[in-house]
Amino acid sequence: MEIIKLEGEDKRLYYLVAHLVMNEEVLAYNLNYPYKTSSDYRWFVATDRGDTLGFIPVKLEEGIAKINNYYIAGDDSAVFSVLLKELVNTLSLDYEIESVTQLRHIPDFERNRFSVVLYWKRYVKMKVFKISGDEKERV
Repeated sequence: MEIIKLEGEDKRLYYLVAHLVMNEEVLAYNLNYPYKTSSDYRWFVATDRGDTLGFIPVKLEEGIAKINNYYIAGDDSAVFSVLLKELVNTLSLDYEIESVTQLRHIPDFERNRFSVVLYWKRYVKMKVFKISGDEKERV
């Protein structure tokens, strides 16, 4: 599995995710919330032999990296883990990381250093809390 990091308007992004973000099943996975991008986003895309396994778009603004939607084919925990570890390792030194997470995905995020800070009806707000440099190396 390869993790590709792309800026929000990189043309390769459209090649990798457009067929998914317009798919009715993928939109239903995201509780019918549309996927968005702009120059403020960085995308983490998991691929294997040319197939897109999942993606997490992250909006970067004012020192906060915000995850507000994502897609992982089959809710595959291994793909979640690899994407979230790469995202946290890449962004945690420069940004506070927070996520609006679907209830069913809480365990996947918790296994990757996220903690619930607020419960809503269908989602939770989660954050990655800062760790020391020594702990980061062990992630």
